Amino acid sequence: MQKITEQDVVIYYTSLVTQECKAAYKGLELEDRIAEGTFAIIHAIRTYRTHHGSFKEYMLSQVKLILKQKNKEAWAMRKPESIISLDAPLTPHSVSATLNDVLRADPYDDTLFDVNCFTDQLSRMEKQVISLMLEDRNINKVATRLGIPILQVQDVLESIQSKYRAYL
Repeated sequence: MQKITEQDVVIYYTSLVTQECKAAYKGLELEDRIAEGTFAIIHAIRTYRTHHGSFKEYMLSQVKLILKQKNKEAWAMRKPESIISLDAPLTPHSVSATLNDVLRADPYDDTLFDVNCFTDQLSRMEKQVISLMLEDRNINKVATRLGIPILQVQDVLESIQSKYRAYL
C-alpha cells in the first residue's frame, strides 16, 4: 500500500484552493493568493486533528482564514501612512464635506513631504488646528476648543493647503 504524502494532498486540493483564490481576496495578486492558499493547505495538513471534523472542511476554513488575514495585511500596506491630506479640495460652507475631503484622503506624494520642515513654516493657529484635527478628527470640536467659528477653521485649513502646495 502506497503512503499519501503532503505533496499528494496539496496537489489534490490545489484546484479547489485556486477557485477560492480567484473568487476573492483582491488585496493580493492572484499568484500570491495561490501561494498563500498552498501554504494554508500545508498548515491544515500539519494541524488537522480528527475532532475538527472532515479534513476538507477544516482545510477550507484554514485557507479562508489565512487568505483573509494576508489580504487584510496587503490592504493595510497599501493605505497611506497619513490620515490627513493637505491637498484635498475644500468645499466652502460644507462642514462634513470639508472634514471628509481633508481626513482620510490620499496624500499628494508623501515621499516628498518633510513634516517637521513644513510645520515649522506654519503659524501658531495653523499648528493648533492640525494638532486638534489629528486628535479629534472633528471640525466642530476643533472650532469649539479654539473658541472660533467653523468658517475660520475652514479658512485656516485652506491656508494650510495653500502653504502645502507652495511647499511642494
